[in-house]
Amino acid sequence: ARPAARPGGRASGRAMLAGFALNVSHQEIERILFEVEEWWNAAHDQAGVEWLPIDGVMNFLMQDLGYEDVDEFEDALQGSFADFLSAFPQVEVREVDERTLFKCVPQTPGSPRTLTLTVESSKQLLDMTFMKAADAELEIPAIEFAIGADHKRHIDSLYNHLAVAKENLEKHCASLGSDAPERLSILETIGSLSSLLDVEEPFELVVRDPRALSEFKPADGVRSAPMEA
Repeated sequence: ARPAARPGGRASGRAMLAGFALNVSHQEIERILFEVEEWWNAAHDQAGVEWLPIDGVMNFLMQDLGYEDVDEFEDALQGSFADFLSAFPQVEVREVDERTLFKCVPQTPGSPRTLTLTVESSKQLLDMTFMKAADAELEIPAIEFAIGADHKRHIDSLYNHLAVAKENLEKHCASLGSDAPERLSILETIGSLSSLLDVEEPFELVVRDPRALSEFKPADGVRSAPMEA
């Protein structure tokens, strides 16, 4: 059985990501995106098609992931599949003759850069999608904390990126002995991340992006500069 949707109606646009993550795992988000990209790549490579109907890949995903019908699938997404896909930097969605079409935008590596964003509200964290490239690092200078490169792409709401980092620290801390020397500093970082998620005051995020494959969506307020060696 699939997890039930949260009460209170459906969200729209990028804010769906945060709600979706409450119903299903981050791995399932990645799986959906992987299948969407593979579906588009196959059609593009074999037939040269740029825009594809969204219905085909949606029906495949519903069956593959075990959803009974469109309503159950979109309840988990907390909105339409088209709105869900449009939240991601590498997917474009449009309406043509009452049909919903999508295409994937292949990424081309670029020069090393840093992306800097000043976070001013929790809504900003929830509404902004961040695609963290496999070799990118996300730093929060104010608390001297970083989410390092781990050789896998991660796409999620900015809020969930930080929330997962906090959860991972909590799990690590729980595995330490009560007298472990690093325990106190980890607890302090967990407390700092909790405050940042509430955005009690503005703070900066800095992304070190060696191949320029990380993206924010929307990119409002994101400042790009060449990455210093």
